[in-house]
Amino acid sequence: MAAPEGEFPLAILTDSQKQKVKQMFEGQLQGPVAVLLFHGDEEGPAAQFTAGAREIVSDLAALSEGRITLREVSLTGEAAEAARFNVTEGPALAMLDGEGRDQGLRFYGAPAGYEFMTLLDDLIDVSRGETRLAEATRSQIKGIAQDVVIQVFSTPG
Repeated sequence: MAAPEGEFPLAILTDSQKQKVKQMFEGQLQGPVAVLLFHGDEEGPAAQFTAGAREIVSDLAALSEGRITLREVSLTGEAAEAARFNVTEGPALAMLDGEGRDQGLRFYGAPAGYEFMTLLDDLIDVSRGETRLAEATRSQIKGIAQDVVIQVFSTPG
């Protein structure tokens, strides 16, 4: 059965999952994280994914005791802000640390499948101001002399 027009087709979080996320945040989330949701025309084909991304981040913000905030940015109405973050299509999520610094993380679409745990991990890492990578891995990364863009593609369901 198809989801009604404009609704996200996947169940977001059950009450049990919300409780687990809340406990994870209580134990691991430290500083504030601002999540920017870039979106385009709400009538377009991406509308259901914008709604899904909004619902996911809103749920996470509600479970974070105020440490995660959501701010929406219109790709058409706030084009300069979108350009500042190098976002040209939506929906897209960007994460800022407690100082308002862009962490370079982007999620396009709604991170509702396998991407959900990556979203949680990234929120925690941004809140801590560091990743949980091993020191050997950090040293290897520091040795990279050029910009690298890593893109992971997935589909819902």
